[in-house]
Parts: sequence; structure tokens; C-alpha cells
Amino acid sequence: MAFNSDTYHANKYRRIAFEEIAQAKDIKRRAAIGQAYDWEVRRIPSLVSNARTSLRLSRLYRECAKLKL
Repeated sequence: MAFNSDTYHANKYRRIAFEEIAQAKDIKRRAAIGQAYDWEVRRIPSLVSNARTSLRLSRLYRECAKLKL
């Protein structure tokens, strides 16, 4: 199977999204037990927003990959 750049980017952005979601969950968990810094807690909405954007980009690249096949 030939290398498909769109599939590569779709996988990359999906991986980034899930890493950002994991970071947000970790910060939220640590905030619940009082171990997170204030600046980390303020990052949670940004991480979630970035994750959503990455998932949208992933879907876009998947659609582009389907069109090329």
C-alpha cells in the first residue's frame, strides 16, 4: 500500500488530541486532590479546545484520504 500523507496527518492529529485529553484529565484529577497548580487548572479549557480542533482536523484529513483513493 502506498504512503498516504492525509492518513498520516489524520493519525497524527488524533494522537495529539488524545494526548491533550489525557493531560486535561490528569490535571483535573490532581486538582481534585489539591496537587495541581492554579496555572495548570486554567489550562484545562485550552487543552479541551485544542483537542476538539485536533479531532476536527483528523476527520478532515480522513475525508481527504477517502477522496484520493
